[in-house]
Amino acid sequence: MNAATKEPYSPAAVYRRLLRYSAPHWKVLVLALLGMVVFGGSDAVLVSLVKGLTNTFTNHDPKVIRWLPWEILGLFLVRASANFTASYGMAWVGQGVVARMRQEVFQHLLRVPVSYHDRTRTADLQAKLTYHASQIADSASSVLASIIQGGISAVALLSTMFYYSWRLTLFALLIAPPVSLSINWVNRRFRTVSARIQNSMGGMTHAADEAINGRRVVKLYGGENFVLDNFRRMNDYLRRQSLKMIAAGGGSTSSLELIAGIGVAALVALATSPRMLEAMNPGDFVAFLTAMLLLRQPISSMTGLSERIQRGVVAGADLFAFLDTPVERDSGSRPLQRARGAIRFEDVRFSYSDDQKDALAGVTLDVPAGKTVAFVGQSGGGKSTLLSLIPRFYDPSSGQVLLDGIDLHEYRLSDLRRQIALVDQNVVLFNASIAENIAYGSAEASRERIEEAARRACAWDFIQNLPQGLDTPLGQDGGGLSGGQRQRIAIARALFKDAPILILDEATSALDTESERYIQQGLEELIRGRTTLVIAHRLSTVQNADLIVVIQGGRVVEQGNNAELLARGGVYASLHRLQFREATEEAAV
Repeated sequence: MNAATKEPYSPAAVYRRLLRYSAPHWKVLVLALLGMVVFGGSDAVLVSLVKGLTNTFTNHDPKVIRWLPWEILGLFLVRASANFTASYGMAWVGQGVVARMRQEVFQHLLRVPVSYHDRTRTADLQAKLTYHASQIADSASSVLASIIQGGISAVALLSTMFYYSWRLTLFALLIAPPVSLSINWVNRRFRTVSARIQNSMGGMTHAADEAINGRRVVKLYGGENFVLDNFRRMNDYLRRQSLKMIAAGGGSTSSLELIAGIGVAALVALATSPRMLEAMNPGDFVAFLTAMLLLRQPISSMTGLSERIQRGVVAGADLFAFLDTPVERDSGSRPLQRARGAIRFEDVRFSYSDDQKDALAGVTLDVPAGKTVAFVGQSGGGKSTLLSLIPRFYDPSSGQVLLDGIDLHEYRLSDLRRQIALVDQNVVLFNASIAENIAYGSAEASRERIEEAARRACAWDFIQNLPQGLDTPLGQDGGGLSGGQRQRIAIARALFKDAPILILDEATSALDTESERYIQQGLEELIRGRTTLVIAHRLSTVQNADLIVVIQGGRVVEQGNNAELLARGGVYASLHRLQFREATEEAAV
């Protein structure tokens, strides 16, 4: 990666971009900064009170003795109020920044192309919303507050030290170069290790997700030891990297303690020399020493923040890189209320990546409006890929797809997808009620329409027997339902949408013969006047289609109705004989 590529996500660029997210909260930010200024400046006042207290023991001034306790109490009341204002104000700003960023990440997650999801692990996307966002929350609030507050305290205390003795102050500053070198080394180390930790978190989440979602396969095939060893390796790697982070932080703190100890010892030796004793009274010396010792706290706290800063910077760089990922192209401006449904593929080619062969190799095909077209052929032939071009989940590498004679790219993407209902072989149900799943995406849905869709999908019988009927919550991915029941709800969702184009990708594959027969009756009513595209491996379900298209190797090798293709004696006829021979043998058994 060259320097030009790195620059947008350099630590300084990432932090500047994070700070821009604070702009809407500038009033609270100003109030918090005011609290930091007061708190940091109070350190200098505290040093002055220490000087007065020291001189009181030698001068015995009754006026000072009477007022000094009240001054100390007042100072600490001011410090407490300023510290609360600064801490809470920065937390307010930080949480606002993180909430906005998390919302933007989730919104962007919905807008990136399907191809991005194909090449990215789900666990990595989840980590962006959880782990990475929490790291930014720390950097954008408490860490930033500590840096600003600590910096103000350091400036105030350093100015106080110069006021009491510029010679001793310059001597004390000799420890600054080794401290700076130590901090720079720690920062570099933290960035490297933090990136490894964040990457391993995504891998560990992915391993856990695989084991949980594939729990039946894991148990049935005895894969417990395999997934456990895989998780153990990732967990151990994360442990080692975390220990490296802790070791770097602990080593830095220890080295700073040693450097500070040497500096204080040398400073005391210099301050107690006869010449310096003549130039400073006891109160000045104690005030100087107090300021120097107090200076150690903000410096140490800011040094200890390096680990958290670097974690936030790495997380921010990852999130900003994701937010800069191009979204789905939606350059169309042509509105579309309701399509007739005529679809044409013109010499369409498509490849999932540049280094793979074409999944579609020059498909030209006409799908008349209102007709049922079935796509058959061996798995991997390109059937699902071809139909995924219609809702523009993917765009052709070359050629074009037309709807009602217009290139799909000319339509507004939301209008185009409103014309299409899909029932996929991988049924997706949401953690909501059955009614909400059937009417998914609809702002207004009557119970009558929902019930009608459920009846036509042959789902009403089992729905009304559930404890809460249509209001029964499904839980995650409808885990309490059988495969056939889940698929019937998905079909009901497509029926409810009432779109002019219907895509059925193995829509009845999980149904028993009786349920399939009922659903076919409902589908016959649904497809009347609609363009229906059906992907099916069981040829018995598509014999009545207006057009059957056989796809092999990304090409259309045959097309016609059932009788024509059987009479031709080609690929379709071979598939037909094979399937019906197997069905006959199974029936005989």
